[in-house]
Amino acid sequence: MLQADQVRGNVIEGAAEAASLAAELRPGFAGELVTAEDPGYDAARTIWNGMIDRRPGLIARCAETADVVAAVRAARRHGLLVSVRGGGHGVAGKSLCEGGLTIDLTRMRQVSVDAGARRVRAGGGSLLEDIDEATAEHGLIVPLGVVSETGVAGLSLGGGIGWFSRKHGLTCDNYESLEVVTADGGVLRASELEHPDLFWGLHGGGGNFGVVTEFEFRAHAFGPPMRIGVSLYHPEDAVVALSEYARVYPELGDDVGWHAALKMSMPKLPFVPDELVGKRLLMLIVMYLEDAAAPEGEKLVQRLIEVGKPATKAMTLMPFGARVQKIINPEFPDGNRYYTKEAHINSLSGEALESLVGSWLAMDLEGEIELLGLGGAMARVPDDATAFPNRKHNWWINFALWWTEAARDQECVRQIRGAHDALKPWLSSGIYANMLNFDEQDRLLDAYGGAERYARLGKVKAAYDPDNFFRLNANIAPRP
Repeated sequence: MLQADQVRGNVIEGAAEAASLAAELRPGFAGELVTAEDPGYDAARTIWNGMIDRRPGLIARCAETADVVAAVRAARRHGLLVSVRGGGHGVAGKSLCEGGLTIDLTRMRQVSVDAGARRVRAGGGSLLEDIDEATAEHGLIVPLGVVSETGVAGLSLGGGIGWFSRKHGLTCDNYESLEVVTADGGVLRASELEHPDLFWGLHGGGGNFGVVTEFEFRAHAFGPPMRIGVSLYHPEDAVVALSEYARVYPELGDDVGWHAALKMSMPKLPFVPDELVGKRLLMLIVMYLEDAAAPEGEKLVQRLIEVGKPATKAMTLMPFGARVQKIINPEFPDGNRYYTKEAHINSLSGEALESLVGSWLAMDLEGEIELLGLGGAMARVPDDATAFPNRKHNWWINFALWWTEAARDQECVRQIRGAHDALKPWLSSGIYANMLNFDEQDRLLDAYGGAERYARLGKVKAAYDPDNFFRLNANIAPRP
């Protein structure tokens, strides 16, 4: 058996110790234990962001809650550094640890739907697409994010901003209960009635309090078809179109989402003419969040795709989970080198838009600069009802950009930081905790809503993880 004094500095020292720990865990372990000597190791340690190249000492690919319990207890016995991997889509790459034990949930993707009660249960390693596929056949949705390959755990524990946020709030706003493996290896269920302090913290506090092995969500009737409209604009028409968008957006109801993307290179999509593929274009996309067949929805979408001087415009019906939720997946594949900067903004003045469009045109990168429309239902949740802060903003702006050559890392990060910093005169307070990057420790308090809310989160942390066992995350320090 691996002895505690064989592990120095919270990491596993070499192949023999990794094999010994795997042998210790193997009896009764339903999943897979992967060391650096195993042929599947490199695939198991590969995540979305190609800038992340970490080598865990052992990867415990859990198949059930009991596996997670065993991994947590083993890590505690040996003082190991631990990371938790859900979808592996976090830009900072904290789902992998260097030399320690990675608790990998990617085999825990089971989803069940109680259509009558409109309840959905999903394993801790589920991706958005797993829930979308399971709910679509019942004419239901769970409000999730914007890329179907994202992990449900990372998305929702940090809040969960997505296409349906205006209509149904954040993903975490739709929790019913969560099964959690805590830092002492115990298992509990958090809800409004059971462990309500933990339940509050799990609404935006990230992976600080334990490993969520099952989510129970409220579902909502929708679709599967969604009415969407798209308008595309050449760069010279972008400021005018965005100005009109900024003027109209705050007046819209909860029944519509309207978002902007400054594309570095327009991909081939069903509504994009061949002559515009590969061009640098602004895209405005309208999503009607009610019955796709409703005449009032068709009229509203038609009005919104006509703002400014579009180079082309289109309106169509698409199945939400099977098509709309996957529409930008190809633009953000695994393995590219990603660096993002995110902020909130309430007013898109002419000067702000000129700065934004100017930066867009100057950048030598791939991907897009996103303006995701907020407000609606997510903004009406009382400020202290959940740990998630910063609900009152009109837009989330995100520089979701990438490149492929490691030699360009410093230059590309500099471009993105520069574009973000040029907008500072117009940015609001707050940052989405899920988008905190590796170099943004100074924005942690802002992400959690300031010192008072952070202190409350620290007390929850102290109650469930007093020695900060789960610390590879946007970390909250325990506070007595």
